Amino acid sequence: MPGRILVVDDVATNRLILKAKLAAAYYDVLEADCGQAAFDSARTEQPDVILLDIMMPDMDGYTVCEMLKANPETSHIPVVMVTASSAPKERIRGLSVGADDFLVKPINDMALFARVRNLLRVKMMFDELKLRDTTSRELGLPEFLESFDEDALPKDTVMLAPASKLQGEVWRSEISKMPGVEILGTCDEHEALNMARLEEPDAIIVHQRHIEDGDSLRLISAMRARPETRQAVMIYVVSDGAIETAANALDLGASDYVLEPFEPEELTIRLRTQLRRKHHSDKLRSNMRDGLKMAVIDPLTGLYNRRYATQHMQKIVNRARDSESEFAVMMLDLDNFKRINDIQGHEAGDMVLQEFSHRIQENVRGVDLVARMGGEEFLVVMPDAGAMVAKHVSERLRRAVNSKPFVTKAGEEINITVSIGVAIGKPSDDEPEKLVKCADQALYEAKAGGRDLVSFHEAA
Repeated sequence: MPGRILVVDDVATNRLILKAKLAAAYYDVLEADCGQAAFDSARTEQPDVILLDIMMPDMDGYTVCEMLKANPETSHIPVVMVTASSAPKERIRGLSVGADDFLVKPINDMALFARVRNLLRVKMMFDELKLRDTTSRELGLPEFLESFDEDALPKDTVMLAPASKLQGEVWRSEISKMPGVEILGTCDEHEALNMARLEEPDAIIVHQRHIEDGDSLRLISAMRARPETRQAVMIYVVSDGAIETAANALDLGASDYVLEPFEPEELTIRLRTQLRRKHHSDKLRSNMRDGLKMAVIDPLTGLYNRRYATQHMQKIVNRARDSESEFAVMMLDLDNFKRINDIQGHEAGDMVLQEFSHRIQENVRGVDLVARMGGEEFLVVMPDAGAMVAKHVSERLRRAVNSKPFVTKAGEEINITVSIGVAIGKPSDDEPEKLVKCADQALYEAKAGGRDLVSFHEAA
């Protein structure tokens, strides 16, 4: 997993040692000898991970980290602070300003590479989501996509898997100080798996000695593999002090780890940082889904658009061939719709289209395809429907439109009629476009016949 690592240290020897270790593992290494150089390099070079020394001549690492996290161009870059002190207050201060972890000099190689691999995975996932979000906005979908708002975060569910009930109460007491958090927990591995499946927690904290007969690393791996908990934050509490155990946890899917003994505040800060990152990635993931959805949805009516209809019709054609069944294709067009826009205005016209879409949906089956093809022209495709069913449904649609006036926001009533052209697809028909053209020809005949009519293509 190659990546770009920015090494920041005012001592050239320290930089050279780290560069040699990382380069031997095929990482691309950048260097900076002071805080300002680190900040400038992070902005211009966009590294994947920053290894940041705390003691530097111009500004300390805490200040640099704050600057990086406050700048939109660099806030997403993971930062690992490197220090000669292992004092808890130093870690808490660094985590509070946004650092992702601490490495104590002399740096343990296993801890270094395990953390770098973990942060690179997170960064690459985030970059991919960010790229797709940017692409969606460039395609003209920003009005449908929400921005990340830390002041409107949802309530988080945190599941505890401690070594004992007493330890669980200590964790619960500290974590409950966080606003908007619901806490649940168990000391049983099997129960933890079931609880996670049912509750779908946002974060899971697992102790290394989670029950005597259980396997905490197996629990981490299982949680990460399951769809319900795949995106959850997972923090692993290491009790034996072994970096090998912490490295295994990260490689198996843990988001972060903390070594005992630790201050309860450290666990809370790590949890808060991980949840903030999860909320951001969840929002990007949601925007991506919404963007894909909006690409096939007509924004005015909420119906599928022509692009989706073309693709889905092919599936209906294939299904009809496999099941040797007929299907109905209907083209619907509102009569004299231009007059509504010219007289009542486009706002009234939009309201008519929205209400018309609603009436169509109320009078067809859930399995039927309903799409807006453009303007006031709509498509309905009914799988497993022959001529008799099509005649019944098309007449019902016609009556649903002309039997009750459309009412504008101003309270004005507008009488609307619709013309409908119908074509019946056979199992041998394999070109959806031809059937749409046949239904369109029948629609033209309905218009020519006086409007407010249903007309069948003569082949049907």
